[in-house]
Amino acid sequence: MRLQKLLAIGAGIFLGTLLIQAASARPQSTETSSATISGTVTDPSGAAVAGATIVALPMDAPGAAAVAHTGRLGEFSVDVKPGRFRLSARHTSFATVEEEFTLGAGDKRTWEVRLPLEKMSSNVIVTAAAEPELAEKTPDLVDVITREQIDQRQEIFLTEMLGSQQGAAFVRLGPYGGIASYFLDGGDSSYTKVLVDGTPVNEPGGAFDLSNFTLGNIDKIEIVHGATSALYGSDAMDGVIQIFTHRGTTKTP
Repeated sequence: MRLQKLLAIGAGIFLGTLLIQAASARPQSTETSSATISGTVTDPSGAAVAGATIVALPMDAPGAAAVAHTGRLGEFSVDVKPGRFRLSARHTSFATVEEEFTLGAGDKRTWEVRLPLEKMSSNVIVTAAAEPELAEKTPDLVDVITREQIDQRQEIFLTEMLGSQQGAAFVRLGPYGGIASYFLDGGDSSYTKVLVDGTPVNEPGGAFDLSNFTLGNIDKIEIVHGATSALYGSDAMDGVIQIFTHRGTTKTP
């Protein structure tokens, strides 16, 4: 009887030891089986980008993507399982940057991301300076018309959309299709520079006929008020209108 009690106590101690070892080994196994990618996200000037989204999408097998967001200093950290991943950094004012990583158990990688400005964003101004910059950093007065605003207005012709902006007016000879001239901030129509995707469409000192422009293929319009002749010539004394046509979303047409 005494021997049986001793055997029972010994078996209990043995099983308890095994359970303690298993419990202590479990977190260690989970820790070593994961991988970590960390780093910072900055803009073209090197300033931190807060609120950017980091997505780690598995490539070897279907699974849920790991998502993180950058903090005030642009820092982020993502924990993933071992394997191949496509990481992307996204922000509304910047173009998306992607890179592929292959990670083993316990790996710790650093990814330093510099996001280029997204020219089609409503928060980025292309026309007012030599380089694109964020709207809040632009010293000039700039109106931006987005694709969403065009869809909401349900306008067909460019003249009506431009005429709805502050300081703008246009004159049309006859009904729709007649010669249409645009006047910005009370200046002459020949002193407003018109660009399409960065290419001038009116000769220096020459007016531009807007009558045949529709809105179906336009994604964004920027209207810069004030003289920008240092950038675009003497015919940009009243301002500049730049029209951005539709952009595809795939790498190949």
